[in-house]
Amino acid sequence: MILYHLDKWKYKEVWPPEGSLFADGRWNKPGQWVIYASPTISLAKLEILANESNLPVKRVCMTIEIAEKVDVFEVTQKDLPANWMEKPSPGSLIDYTKQFIESGSILMQVPSAQSYREQNYLINVRHPEFQKKVRLLDVSAEPFDIRLK
Repeated sequence: MILYHLDKWKYKEVWPPEGSLFADGRWNKPGQWVIYASPTISLAKLEILANESNLPVKRVCMTIEIAEKVDVFEVTQKDLPANWMEKPSPGSLIDYTKQFIESGSILMQVPSAQSYREQNYLINVRHPEFQKKVRLLDVSAEPFDIRLK
């Protein structure tokens, strides 16, 4: 499986990304070391645009390969509270990430709040087989078209 993670240019040499160690997100609290990733670059961009007030500049795209046989912890829209897409998101979403980490899976599949019929993934960086099952394939500039904002 190939996934994409967008980050600020200044973090282009940081692997694995460390943002979730210091900041909370819809699915994590600070300290839960996960990488947010999308199956397409366009969905990854949509996720960034939804969380930025200005057009992002100097972004980097990390192309990530996940080994074929990994356990995936799946969260479906039916599992979630009705207000799961709101901002700020309900704190109960973090419970899914806690369960995911405790499950021993490397990947958690979640619905995208920007396109709920599509999926995003969280990668468990602290998983004991992370180095064997997750590989950084490429890091490259990923510009945003100025017409997007």
